[in-house]
Amino acid sequence: MALQSVRVWQTLDLAKVQEGLMVIEDLYGACGKCKQLGLNYTKDRRCPACGAEFKYLATRLTDPAEVIKILKRIQADSLPLQLIDRADLERAGAHDAARALFGG
Repeated sequence: MALQSVRVWQTLDLAKVQEGLMVIEDLYGACGKCKQLGLNYTKDRRCPACGAEFKYLATRLTDPAEVIKILKRIQADSLPLQLIDRADLERAGAHDAARALFGG
């Protein structure tokens, strides 16, 4: 049986995710902590500007074929990265911000 990728719900500390996040659109990305641009998720393990160690990738790509390309690259290169759906991450952040705003 071939291995397949599936989305998994997991509880994460959003502050820690943000500290180790690289946001990508295709091959190049930005540091989630300091917003340094021009990073390459296949090569950059740390942000050259702030030193953040990347553990997570987030993308807005919605084409499953493009997302699968990223997942296959992570697997093929044995990259120590976890791919997070950026819309999910943004929704979770907005929920936390609303809760903080209203004292929840």
